[in-house]
Amino acid sequence: MISRKYMRFLVLSVLLFPAMIAKGSSGLVINEVMTNNTNSIIDINGERSSWFEIYNDSEAPVSLAGCFITNDANNKRLYTIRKGERLAKLDPHQRVIVFCNGVPGTSLFHTNFKLNPERENYLALISANGIDVIDEVNVPILNENQSWGLAMDGDKETKSMLQQPTPLASNYFEVERTSVEKFKEKDPFGIGMAITAMGVVFTALLTLFLSFKLIGKISIMLTTRRARKAAGLPIGAEIKHETSGEVFAAIAMALKLHEDDAHDYEDTVLTLKTVEKRYSPWSSKLYGLRENPKK
Repeated sequence: MISRKYMRFLVLSVLLFPAMIAKGSSGLVINEVMTNNTNSIIDINGERSSWFEIYNDSEAPVSLAGCFITNDANNKRLYTIRKGERLAKLDPHQRVIVFCNGVPGTSLFHTNFKLNPERENYLALISANGIDVIDEVNVPILNENQSWGLAMDGDKETKSMLQQPTPLASNYFEVERTSVEKFKEKDPFGIGMAITAMGVVFTALLTLFLSFKLIGKISIMLTTRRARKAAGLPIGAEIKHETSGEVFAAIAMALKLHEDDAHDYEDTVLTLKTVEKRYSPWSSKLYGLRENPKK
């Protein structure tokens, strides 16, 4: 006799299985398309043809076996993906390339139709019932080796021209930039750079000022300690100088004034000095106003 728990499990499985299948199929997207392949990837036969990438954006494995691919909205069963192929099963976030070379049967995922690089192309992935559309896109005219698709893998809202073809790889990639380019992007006007430079300069100047001030205090302290030691005073005792520096400065100034004084020796006595040299150029006849004419 089948237990109640087992019966419940069977009922839930029957009810949820179609929903699980539908959810898994809805995770399939046409992720990238190239209609004019002249220098991109080659197929197993060594040929270059138009191609597109199918991506499983779900968190569960999905089988493509029995599904259809078409470029004609009126004929949804144009090309059938064969069953029993290993590549027909996509694991979560796995990709597969389908070549549209118009030569079916050569290998798996080689359709019986081609994509025209000179006009827009319709492309659709149809479920195994041949009716439901899993995903469909209208691909614009592309240049040689240019790809179109989803800028963010699986996100149908990001359809655009891609920076470069990325078959079997993520469409989104971040270009590595130098630190200068990153800094320029964050600080286009250079305000941050100016503040940083000035901060470095002022910090260096402040560091030098504090260093010299500290060195000066240490030098004074060592000099004072040596002076106490020379005077035989205990540590911490105040050194008393008999004569201060101001006194020596006043004495030196007084001597200077005394030596350079041009006044009389006394304030009330007029002193006359006899000039020893009697000759003066002011009384010389050589500097007269008249000169004898020269012949």
